[in-house]
Amino acid sequence: MKKKIIGIFVVMLLISTILPITGTVFAGDENDPEIKDNYNDQFGALIEYPKRMRTRIARILLRMDSFDFIDIDSAWFYENELESEYLYTALKLKDLKINSQRTIYTIHWTFNGVAYAVGSHLYNNGQNYSCFVGLDKRFNNNWQDAEVTFDFDRNIITFKIDKKHIGNPQPGDSLTRTFAWTALRFNFEALSLIFSDGELVKDAAPFIESYNEYGRNYMIQY
Repeated sequence: MKKKIIGIFVVMLLISTILPITGTVFAGDENDPEIKDNYNDQFGALIEYPKRMRTRIARILLRMDSFDFIDIDSAWFYENELESEYLYTALKLKDLKINSQRTIYTIHWTFNGVAYAVGSHLYNNGQNYSCFVGLDKRFNNNWQDAEVTFDFDRNIITFKIDKKHIGNPQPGDSLTRTFAWTALRFNFEALSLIFSDGELVKDAAPFIESYNEYGRNYMIQY
């Protein structure tokens, strides 16, 4: 019996070394993400000034008990050998769920000295959403479409990005200065401007308010 078990194991080992591996998914994942964060570290008007009248009014309007849906857990990059023209990024939240207002989910990085970002707005109780990728600058009129999926069971948002929209990185190239950023705004975004910088609550991972802390680099594989 032992000889049979050993023989089967050897055959399986030989097969695994001979047969080519196809559709390989490489690099970051939920267990080893490039970007990590702590829970309950959101900041912004509704967090920093809980006693202000405008905050009380906003809470009544928002009808929210917590902001866990923008509380970043982690984020990572990965690729699929069979879809080498695409880059995937994933963002995990503490408790991803739909709310009545506008939530913004983004991941950022730099390639060849140029800053890029991918993101999505989810609003109107989840009835509407957008997904965009391109140069990471506040007033960018050249955003390109990207694909996004929301996995509410696993609290993960996944972005699928055509590499031609992010500088066309090649195998061996590195994406640097990686970070994730989320925010909550009113559905009517202009109304959010009554708060200092237009966001009611936000989170960043790592905490990059001083812009000198980032996640790990990611190397392009395919």
